[in-house]
Amino acid sequence: MKSLLILLSVLFCFSSFVNAKTTDIRLIKNLDYSNSEIKALREEIKINLVKISKGDFVKPEFRKYYVKKNDTFFSIMAKTMMDHDTLSSVNALATLWDVEPGATWLIPNMRGIAVFGDPVELSKKYNVAEDEITPVPGKNSLYFIEGKSFDSSERGFLNGTVFLKPVRGIISSKFGLRQDPFSNKHQFHKGIDIVCPTGSDVTAAASGKVIFNGQMSGYGNLIIIEHQNGYRSLYGHLNSSLVQKNQIVTRGQKIALSGATGNVTGPHLHFEVRRKGQALNPRITFLLKDYLPLLGQKNHDAFAKDTIVFALLHSFYRLPFLA
Repeated sequence: MKSLLILLSVLFCFSSFVNAKTTDIRLIKNLDYSNSEIKALREEIKINLVKISKGDFVKPEFRKYYVKKNDTFFSIMAKTMMDHDTLSSVNALATLWDVEPGATWLIPNMRGIAVFGDPVELSKKYNVAEDEITPVPGKNSLYFIEGKSFDSSERGFLNGTVFLKPVRGIISSKFGLRQDPFSNKHQFHKGIDIVCPTGSDVTAAASGKVIFNGQMSGYGNLIIIEHQNGYRSLYGHLNSSLVQKNQIVTRGQKIALSGATGNVTGPHLHFEVRRKGQALNPRITFLLKDYLPLLGQKNHDAFAKDTIVFALLHSFYRLPFLA
């Protein structure tokens, strides 16, 4: 019994220590400029910007803020005097649209970046002293490095400007909760479906390395491409592949022909974007040439009558929209 009490005491102390990392952080109740915490935060950031520019190390302090219904990434960034890289990385955002009401965001009193990894390796990579790498409260293996910024490629992923639309067609099913066409139950759809005739050209949405090229349950013939910064793109229900596993592909390169393999109700491309295993809402760049054929060319082979009918049936509870 005594041993049990000792064990429970140790666990309680450890739990209290871990929880203190986040519960003891000062709270920003709202983003009004009259808020004393906002005033203090903005003043600290100004002071720290000067110190860091002189090469001085300043240990960061964090505040927390509960995201409100009408908040956007940019409104929070402006009110807290953050910059793009700091706010997105400290809160491990996959895209700038990861703004969920009720979510707890951390706001440091300086600018920099937060990166996952080992302090020893991060010290070498970013050329900073190991004791100048600060753990982000409540975020396992995430460390803050003051005064640093991301390169244009990582910023492009966050902005949603990296991925091109991989095939011409109509988006018939969006990312998120939907009625499954087979079970009729509401399930989470991890990507988007783009209706296109069998044999349509499928191109790499971004440059990367083919890490999977084969069949997978539900997806049928599937290609997975690994990109920079932990991102992957998936191309499902393909008719045939034009690439090999481990092949390096470039953005816009033809990688496959679309089809209707796997669990489908008609020909289309299922497209997903993931980061570190998490499914993201694909933010793809649509070029005008991708949808001009849908705006009045009656005899365009790529959008035959049966394809349009399938698009309507496949999304019977919502109108398909042009990409």
